[in-house]
Amino acid sequence: MCRGSMLFLAFIAGALAGCGGDDPMPPPGDLAPNLDGTYDLRAFTSVLVTGGQTLEPPLVSGMFTLRQPAPTGSEEKGTFDLSITVPDGMGGNQSIEGQGDFTVRSDGTWEQVGVVAGADYQGRGTYTFQNGTFTVAVTEPPLSVSTTVWQRR
Repeated sequence: MCRGSMLFLAFIAGALAGCGGDDPMPPPGDLAPNLDGTYDLRAFTSVLVTGGQTLEPPLVSGMFTLRQPAPTGSEEKGTFDLSITVPDGMGGNQSIEGQGDFTVRSDGTWEQVGVVAGADYQGRGTYTFQNGTFTVAVTEPPLSVSTTVWQRR
């Protein structure tokens, strides 16, 4: 092969290696999950609300609606509406309502920001999603530590 052809091939190889810039396509299987849908509460544990006890229906009930576009990358954003009813400790119930935005990543991390129970809220943690069961473990901030288990309708 002549020297000119080798230089041309080296240029093409270098150009192709540079395609995509700073935003490469994630490899197959590295997409954030598609969580779009409505979920029913199956279990709720909260440091602040339940004193760390895990409560299940019929003691608690709730609905979590997530709106998210079809995933195209390893991080996706969406919006949520949340409603949880828990015992108030005095023979009645209290409702926890919320709405806001969430970010879900293919590495299993979860973030949400919005208004919950009438106050600004921001939580970070992890999630799992398997066979329609969606579990969110909020690990920070400390007073928001909780685990919710949801079943997709």
